[in-house]
Amino acid sequence: MRGAAGEVVDRLRFHLAIGALAAGVALAPAAVEPAAAAAAVTGIALTSLERPRLAAAVVALLLAAVGLGEWRLHAIDRPGERLPAYTQIDERAELLERPRITARGTRAEIRLASGAARGAKVLATAEGPWPGPTEPGTVVRVRGVARPPASQDDAPFDWAAHLRRRGVARELALSEVEATGVRRGGIAGAVDATRRRAEAAIESGLPSDRAALMRGMVLGQDEAIDPLVRDDWRDSGLAHLLVVSGQNVMLLCALAYPFFALTGASPRTRIVVLLILIALYVPLAGAGPSLQRAAVMGGAGLVALASSRPASGAYALLLAAAVTLGLNPRVAGDPGWQLSFAAVAGILAARPYAPRSPVAAAVWLSVVATLATTPLLALHFEAVPLVSVGANLAALPAVAPVMWAGMLQAAVGQLAALGGVGEGAASAGGAALGLVVEPFLAWLDGVAAEAAALPHAVAEVSLSRAVLVAAYVVIVAAFVVTARGLRRAGPRVHEARAVLRVTDGRTLLALAAGGAAALVLVAAPLARPGPPDRLTVSFLDVGQGDATLIQDPAGPAILFDGGPADARVVRLLRQAGVTRLSAVVATHSSADHHGGLLEVLRRFPVDRLLDGGDGTTDPGFRALLREARARGVPVTPARAGQRLRAGPLTVRILSPPLRPPGPAPADPNPRAVVAHVESGGFDLLLSADAESPTLVQLPLPDVDAIKVPHHGSADPGLPAVLRALRPALAVVPVGENSYGHPHPDTLAALRRAVPNVRRTDRDGTVRLSVDGGRMLLD
Repeated sequence: MRGAAGEVVDRLRFHLAIGALAAGVALAPAAVEPAAAAAAVTGIALTSLERPRLAAAVVALLLAAVGLGEWRLHAIDRPGERLPAYTQIDERAELLERPRITARGTRAEIRLASGAARGAKVLATAEGPWPGPTEPGTVVRVRGVARPPASQDDAPFDWAAHLRRRGVARELALSEVEATGVRRGGIAGAVDATRRRAEAAIESGLPSDRAALMRGMVLGQDEAIDPLVRDDWRDSGLAHLLVVSGQNVMLLCALAYPFFALTGASPRTRIVVLLILIALYVPLAGAGPSLQRAAVMGGAGLVALASSRPASGAYALLLAAAVTLGLNPRVAGDPGWQLSFAAVAGILAARPYAPRSPVAAAVWLSVVATLATTPLLALHFEAVPLVSVGANLAALPAVAPVMWAGMLQAAVGQLAALGGVGEGAASAGGAALGLVVEPFLAWLDGVAAEAAALPHAVAEVSLSRAVLVAAYVVIVAAFVVTARGLRRAGPRVHEARAVLRVTDGRTLLALAAGGAAALVLVAAPLARPGPPDRLTVSFLDVGQGDATLIQDPAGPAILFDGGPADARVVRLLRQAGVTRLSAVVATHSSADHHGGLLEVLRRFPVDRLLDGGDGTTDPGFRALLREARARGVPVTPARAGQRLRAGPLTVRILSPPLRPPGPAPADPNPRAVVAHVESGGFDLLLSADAESPTLVQLPLPDVDAIKVPHHGSADPGLPAVLRALRPALAVVPVGENSYGHPHPDTLAALRRAVPNVRRTDRDGTVRLSVDGGRMLLD
């Protein structure tokens, strides 16, 4: 038995050597003691297999790798060590990425290009919009204060450790950013110029939202993707498509190889050119850990092919680990690195058992990758997408066309370097490819939105590190048991495979596309309820915000406000069976009311937008109006006296009156849209944030239900309003807040005057329906 084990060790001696290098570098950020312990265990294990020389070599490599890792860490940290905390900075710097908008302002990584800390990476932060140039590679002059990384209360991870893994030494609180008119040169400058030309070609052929997705998928740039769209891709399990990784490298080779074959070049020449292409693509697409891993594995496979030697997936994976860790020993703590290696390790382990049918293999690999990464997702993000397999299968027919078209756009864009005719050819080529690929991008975006909107699309799961290890032990044990079962069922498996091989490849691909279409166009809609069979009013639970949906069984649906953007009102609308909106009413300029409406316009056909902005200059509200006009949605300013009809529904606008000339008022609440909704004897008053000083001046009708003004804020005149309205139901749209909503005096007034009082922070979405003249509460 020992001899057989020794033979296995002999065959895997190079694997052990590369594994020892990777393990030693990975242990460097911790301490020498764990490395020494690992070396001792390795030595004992291999010595027991009667391979003392090999054991000594592996131990030596591991310890040498620890030293290499410590040297590399010192090289990474040395520039930052020359930048003491709370130092005033006035230096030139290179902008390494486009600034990202966050809840705290804007931020971007920069590298100092002058001064004692030259070469140090810092995270520059600005409280408002970015105060200078935004193009990566631009040299700017920055002024501010260097400080230790500030804690991020909203970050579900160790923010300081995250920055340290990225080689970021300090945060820089910016006071000023001054353009110098200079760009960095050398190889980095050439990469910047190449990337700019690729971006221009992509943007010349696609609308801005689709171009942002294409740049994410092909160039690894996700900063321009709408955060809500990014959330959809994450919750559907498609976020990996927005991270340049092994799939990109594989598709790049698959795209380029036939072109080189047409030239008559020898196979080895084609492989050399492919290696060069991979080497060029890595820095162009950001050189993230996943892409580094894919490049090394792809390169190892191509070298094996060129030398006519069998490729080893396990060896390539270990080599990729050694290289990526050698570049940055701390990268092992990066969730993206861990997920990438876990997915590939799972696929390599399961590859011998993969079905031969392309469709079945795609499902199989998706299931394997999902199982391999699920514990890590739960550990790092405390959320696991349950629709990942179905969404990835549905997305499968569009992924390769999108990637190939984006890569061709990036290649065609390089013609712009010739100037003149070259620029025109680059723009025309990018536009033509964009026209072809846009339907595929729309398909992917639709799959992500549909899958993310399904009930229970994401499970909230939290794992400790001990449970993580236990989860992987269970997964490996289940895999071993399954593999043994498959070997024992060999004859039956071969029979099943024979049946699958009866169908040719083209038919199987057609079945894959048809299955994907069925998933998106049939299964997803069927998973959501249809429209109600009677008049229904839903006071949607959007947290500290406001959104009211009115649906008539004849088809019309009207939405008053959309809550804050992060409430994802679109998902609530889909779950309510909405497919089209007869009207959307933006009652006034307030982010907790109009924030979610931008996504509504992008996701649903809308027949009309009633504009309650009252001339506001608020950027978010102005963006909403621009989006409506861009999509051909008629926009009507809301004014007292208007009547809006949608089937049996009648909306009568009671306020605001026409505003006199001049700037919009600082407080939009008193002039928010107040509406009386009628249908078949049912009456509803929606008052947005307009309180009693506005309401008592209006011709208030008797109503069956009201939405309580301004989230139940303190309003001494509310009792008089309630006496005029005499509602049977009052709903307070409110969420967790620091304003004291709903106010105790308001709640007391409601309890005295209204038989039924509900609030969305406790009752969730409040839904009432009207049946035979009776008002029913779900």
